[in-house]
Amino acid sequence: MGPMTFLRRVPAQRSSAAPHPALRFAPLAGLTLMLAAPGLAIQFGLLPFEYRMGALIVVSALCIGLCLWAGFSFTELGFGRPHQWRHWLGAIAVTSLISGIMLLQTRLFSFDAKPPAWLSFAPFYVLVSSPCQEVVCRSIPKLITDRMQHGGWAYVLYSAALFSLIHLCYGDPALLLNTFLLGVVWGFVYWRTLNIWPLIASHAAVGTLAFALGLA
Repeated sequence: MGPMTFLRRVPAQRSSAAPHPALRFAPLAGLTLMLAAPGLAIQFGLLPFEYRMGALIVVSALCIGLCLWAGFSFTELGFGRPHQWRHWLGAIAVTSLISGIMLLQTRLFSFDAKPPAWLSFAPFYVLVSSPCQEVVCRSIPKLITDRMQHGGWAYVLYSAALFSLIHLCYGDPALLLNTFLLGVVWGFVYWRTLNIWPLIASHAAVGTLAFALGLA
């Protein structure tokens, strides 16, 4: 039984016999390990750096597949109605604020990151990478923490930590801090809206600007 399947069955088990306390954290630990594994493997020289995007796709597909197999729907993963205009307006405001902070950072600090070949990288980043990261770092952690009855700010911080972890492969402490802070903002937005579509767009826009400014 996979960790997500166990997570789906937890409420049913409470009616007969409560699961061992340690088992309640199995989905939490499982997701954390799956998302941290590629970055750790790259840092220890077990996986070439250029395989990082392929690893992200594999891990994301595995996480989403386990959720669907466990009986969760796409709506529960945040793929509900995309046309909630209040959510989109909120995402635009958040994206604008983040972009302003990033521009300020470039005035105060120097960064050495070299942008990728954007014309070839952009379709992958916008259409694949951003959605994958939002689902595994926002939607799925929300399902886990809600089932554990530790939502709210516990979810926001856990989600932010996961978002930072998936950037371990770069070995950049400043990037880890920035992604954690971004994760807090986007995690809070998802907590309040449960709509992943505006966050995918915000992530794609912020990431594009970060590459253009040499921040990532």
